[in-house]
Amino acid sequence: MADAGAIKREAVVLARLVAEAYPEDALTYALLGSAYYNTGQSEEATRQLRRCLELSPHQAEAYAILALIAYEKGELEETVRLCQEALKNGPPGAEVLNRLGRAQMDLGQAEAAIPTLRRAADLPKPVSESAYLLGQAYLQSGDPAAAKESFLRATTLLPDHTQGFFGLYTACLRLGQTNESARYREQFQKLEAIDRKTLSDQGAQEEGLTGINQVRTTVARTFFGAAQLHQSHGQSAKASELFIKCAVLDPDSLTYRSALESVHVQSKAPADGIAAFEQLIRQEPDNGLNYYFLARFHSRLEHPEAAERCYQRVGELIPDWPESYRALADLYLRTGRKLPQAKQLALRVVEMDPTASHFFLLAVACMRNGDRPGALDAGGRAASLSPGETKYRQFLERLNQTPQTAK
Repeated sequence: MADAGAIKREAVVLARLVAEAYPEDALTYALLGSAYYNTGQSEEATRQLRRCLELSPHQAEAYAILALIAYEKGELEETVRLCQEALKNGPPGAEVLNRLGRAQMDLGQAEAAIPTLRRAADLPKPVSESAYLLGQAYLQSGDPAAAKESFLRATTLLPDHTQGFFGLYTACLRLGQTNESARYREQFQKLEAIDRKTLSDQGAQEEGLTGINQVRTTVARTFFGAAQLHQSHGQSAKASELFIKCAVLDPDSLTYRSALESVHVQSKAPADGIAAFEQLIRQEPDNGLNYYFLARFHSRLEHPEAAERCYQRVGELIPDWPESYRALADLYLRTGRKLPQAKQLALRVVEMDPTASHFFLLAVACMRNGDRPGALDAGGRAASLSPGETKYRQFLERLNQTPQTAK
């Protein structure tokens, strides 16, 4: 296995080649700047990111990386400016909002940081760090009660948030809540001891293979950006090659495999899609996600037996993932094969993940097996979970209109 440094350098080489191929595309320089930053070459990263902004002054990602570089240099006013540009030109992400809030607090502007960090904490999928930083801002502004509330939320989102418990200890101390303060201090000390041991165990290998998975995940994003650029310029074969590399670098990612599937669907080359996922299986023979997407291509090409074998293999490799059972049940229902097995699979899916769409799958499977009461019950569950879905209501209406012939 290549070490972390080698993987990062490979990403820089790739990003350079993409920039050479599409020199007028601003996104290539954002990609190259990100790759340079990941190898610790901040000055070169800055140069490439500024070139990106010269070509396209509204690239939020370029501002975000420049803000990170500025913060690491201690340039707090510049960090604030760049974060604000990133937010002006792109969606409000937790990373940029948190960095802006940190810089504002470091500048002694806790009152300005509070609305920034509250915005981060109120995102649809909040991260614990946003709540923790908001608690810090409240502490700095002299509101320990609000700080306590935010620290509690941080430890709810991440139960082993060490600094979150230290924040609770501090806030409770300032509120005069001595018993709670002592309890949180004890929890903080336990977590801190665990953190110290973890850091000690990893310290000697920090630049070697420790953290290699994080590096591979980061580099996969660079490869993914390069693949998307090739795809946007009509180079589907190059995009496919890079999506495969992304999938190998990040074996748990559905995103990269979905992109690999999409490039072959869009180019109307399902046979090439089969070849691509067969290549992935040769490289990762025990990765169930590869068999799942291979099954989808076999299904598109009307290869039901091959698709069935692949879905069964997914179930063996990822037994706790309901999607493989759902897909196999759907395959049986669409092809009219093994209908009793389809019903059993649908029942299993509903037990694992009782959503409206899964109850509807069960309803259809029951109907196809002549189980009208089961179809009515499952269809009713689907409609009650998603009352706005017309398809579920129409299914029940049709079933009630033909009580003797539903099969």
